[in-house]
Amino acid sequence: MAKAHDFFIIGDHENGRRIVASALQSEGFAVTASPAGGLLAKRGSTAMTVLLGGLAGNNFQQTFLVDFMVDQHGRLVARLNRNMAGGALKGGAIGAAKTDSAFQQTANAIAAALHGAGALSDSVAQL
Repeated sequence: MAKAHDFFIIGDHENGRRIVASALQSEGFAVTASPAGGLLAKRGSTAMTVLLGGLAGNNFQQTFLVDFMVDQHGRLVARLNRNMAGGALKGGAIGAAKTDSAFQQTANAIAAALHGAGALSDSVAQL
């Protein structure tokens, strides 16, 4: 189970950020800027998650953070982060499994969007 996933993006950095944000939105996340200059992606309902936990279905609340940095080769690196305890705290084993599945799907969607735009140099899961 990965705790983060790094995407190494070639080309224009602002375009890379837009591609990542668009991929998150296509997965149903509301995307806002984080205080550190990254992206905060949220979907689902906090109220439904508190009431029903892992049984909240599509309303299960999930939050991911994308941090941006530049590597030694000048590539933009987008790091998709997950809260390792958040799913388990909100929905037990079912919540943890839902969060893991959503994280993998989201990482795959970002990779596909970057690859389709010719902007993905490499990607690495951080265990």
